[in-house]
Order: sequence, then structure tokens, then C-alpha cells
Amino acid sequence: MKKNSEKAILAVCAIAGLGLAYMGYAKSSSVETEFEISMRGNGKNDVSIPGSDKLAKTLESVAKPLLLEQGKAGERPVDNFVGVALFAKKPAGGDAVAEPVDPVLDAPIHPPIDNQWWLTYNIDPGFGDSPSRDEDKDGFSNLEEFQAKSDPSDPKSFPDLVEKLVYAKYESVGYFLWFTSSLGANRYQFKVAPLDPAFEAAAAPQQEAYLNSDRVKYTRTKDFIPTDTNIFEEGFGKDRFKLKKVEVRKLKNAATNSEEDKEFATIEDLAPNKKEEFEIPRSPRSKERAATVRYDRTAVLSLNAISEEGKEFKVQENTTFALPEGKGEKKYLLKSVSSTTVIVEYKDAQGKTQTREIKKN
Repeated sequence: MKKNSEKAILAVCAIAGLGLAYMGYAKSSSVETEFEISMRGNGKNDVSIPGSDKLAKTLESVAKPLLLEQGKAGERPVDNFVGVALFAKKPAGGDAVAEPVDPVLDAPIHPPIDNQWWLTYNIDPGFGDSPSRDEDKDGFSNLEEFQAKSDPSDPKSFPDLVEKLVYAKYESVGYFLWFTSSLGANRYQFKVAPLDPAFEAAAAPQQEAYLNSDRVKYTRTKDFIPTDTNIFEEGFGKDRFKLKKVEVRKLKNAATNSEEDKEFATIEDLAPNKKEEFEIPRSPRSKERAATVRYDRTAVLSLNAISEEGKEFKVQENTTFALPEGKGEKKYLLKSVSSTTVIVEYKDAQGKTQTREIKKN
């Protein structure tokens, strides 16, 4: 036993070593499978990265050009970029840093419009021309609607339309009413003739020559008429002019340095837009005739609002009209018309009479 004890110990150790070697080999052959299972995890032990499968797509997208589409606030288009000056206070000086603007507490971005107004009506003040923009497309700018206290986001709410009235063209018809002769009390005779449209703009010598030429086509009273009678029964002046009275006055004749009797007729103009009286002398001298010429004036107007742009309409002087033309109450009076200016009279929302002067074009 003593001789063989060392051999027995060596044999046992050899057997044990072989067993450990086998166990190590078996374990190493299964390590990949166990590692894969541990990496996958199970339930709360999941250690994978969420969305890692999208990484490739993300990397691919950043290599493509970026297209920015028009931004919108609801249905209203807005700019993608805003000027810094509108939302930053200018530094006081030196190296001071610009401070951001608080649209509620700070000074107005677009005076005189207060910042709260933009917030109330949900209108973007971020454009350099925000006050002149027309959000509801009714023809009035944001500034005009602010001043009129109308709703800039409602196309049915807008300032008085007279603000957008345009004087496009001037038209006139001149007429020469001539008190030609008198055969005593209640026996008078007259002529009348419409004049060329260019007469009003002509110089005095041309007007004089025209009135004394055969180019003027007169309508004459059929007979000598008394006062309080319509002067003409046909032609241009039919049922328009009424002879009210005739008076005799003494006037000094500069040529003879003496006084002479001169008759003056008072005429009533019966036209609906006239309803006025005027006076003319009997048989004025050639150089005095142009001074007695009268005019029927008309303004060609248009309305640059509520989709009425480019639609012209005519209004005679001293005639009422509606805006838009032909619709609603005729609350506007074309008080006077000249070749350069019209005067419109109307009542505002508070019932006060207002007058607006509009220059041609």
C-alpha cells in the first residue's frame, strides 16, 4: 500500500482533472446561447434601445435637402421667419444685449395699434407691414379697422364705405339760357342750347367765339310767354325751366356813362337734383354771355372695397346715392362736383352730419 499510495493519489487526481475539463468544455459550448438570451431580456429586464431600428432612416433623411412649407395659423398663412426687430427691444447703447418684447406689457409693436388688439383678433403682428395688411379681404387695412373700431377678421364688419370712394372721372353738360326779348309785361321770349362738352375747359376767347357761332343749336319758346309759366315745351329745356318773374333795374352803362333800364328774369330750375332759382339779364352782350352759362355736372365714382373694385357708376350733382351703388339706403349726398373735387355729405353711425372731400383720381 505504501508503495502504491502515490500512484493511487495520482490516479484520483487525474480522474478529477478529466471531470473538471469536461465540465469546462460543456459550459463554454453553451455560452453564446446563454448570452443571447440575457441580452434579449424578458419583461422588465428588456435592455434593448427603443426605436433603434429607425436610426438608419434618420441618418438617411439628414442627407436630403429640407423643404419648408408655408406655415398656417388655422386657415391663415403666416411667414416661417419673423424679423427680430419686431420682437426685441433695441439696446440702449454700447454692448447692451437686446431684450425680448412682451406683447402684453411692453410698448406697441405697431403704434398706434395697441398689442392687445392683435391678440384679441388673433392677427399676427409679426410682419413689417402688418398695419397695412387686410386680413378679411374687405378692402380695409388693419390700421383702418382699428381706427374705425370694426372687426378686422370679419369681412362683413368694416368702416364707412365712403372712406374707399374714388372720384374717377368728371362729366358736364353746359347750357346757355338766353333771355332774348321782351314786348312788355308778361310777353317774354327765351332760347336755350346745350353746349359742347369741351366748352367748360376752353379759354374765354374760345367760349365767346363758340357762343356767337352757328354751332350752337337753340330751342326757342314757341310764343311770347307770361311769368309763372314753363318756358320750353320741347327740346333740351322741356318742362325744366319756369319763368318766375321779371324785374327792371337801373344800371350804369360804362360806354355812355349814363344809366339805363335793364330787365332781369328769375328762373326756377325744376330738375329733381336742382330745385333752385337763378337770375339772367335780357340780351347780354357777346362778352357777357359766357358768364350766364350753367352746368349739369356728373361724377363717375367707384368703390375700392368689398369686391366692388373697378365697378364705375355715375352720380349727378346734388343727388343721393347708396354704397355699394344701387344697394341699401341712399344716405350719401353728392353735394358738389367740380373737375377736380367732389364733396360728399352723409351721417355717421352716431347720426352726426359729416362732409368728405375727395380729389379726382
